Amino acid sequence: MKTVLISTSTHKAENYCKALQEAGITPVVSGNMEDVSKYDGLLLPGGGDIAPILFHERKNGSRDICISEDIIQLLLFDRFLEQKKPIFGICKGMQLINVALGGSILQDLPARGIHDYHNGDRYHITRALPGSLLHTLYGTDFVTNSAHHQSLAAIGKNLTVIQYSYDKIPEGIVCEGVPIFGVQWHPERLLSKKRPAYAVSGLPLFIHLRKLLEVTHQ
Repeated sequence: MKTVLISTSTHKAENYCKALQEAGITPVVSGNMEDVSKYDGLLLPGGGDIAPILFHERKNGSRDICISEDIIQLLLFDRFLEQKKPIFGICKGMQLINVALGGSILQDLPARGIHDYHNGDRYHITRALPGSLLHTLYGTDFVTNSAHHQSLAAIGKNLTVIQYSYDKIPEGIVCEGVPIFGVQWHPERLLSKKRPAYAVSGLPLFIHLRKLLEVTHQ
């Protein structure tokens, strides 16, 4: 099986590990700099907020910051990108992809009550760009979970937003020419039979990652 590095030092990775394993991928969790040659791909998981200095702003609503983790994740992103190995960003991970490619972050959503974690995930409808990866997997309109108080602001180089919430918050991205994609929601928490019947399964995204791993290493 292909091996994916989950880069985190501050948050539990059990759900990510289970999701990767269910998709036929071997997970390795580390909060350190790693030898990229040992891995087939990178998963940037959810976590705290990215240090605003990394996208050239002052702190204005960001919280739960660990800049040492941010720096390691950004360095790993650059090294996996150089080798054109697949990268999948989830929640903070999608935001980090955006920052790594020159984008910025809206540090505190005015309508965060629609999106932020409150005694559990929120759920809301989203819309995928026709013909996009997410449209192929889920159709035009579908419900995802939500647990964030920030969003993408300026969009990074070569990134395309392919999914929005109904209040126009970016929910999914892909990167032109390289196997990089991200979602603002948490597909790793939408695998079990306990998920609401109205919400999509997160498994197709992890299977898509596995297929990228297979294609890029033939």
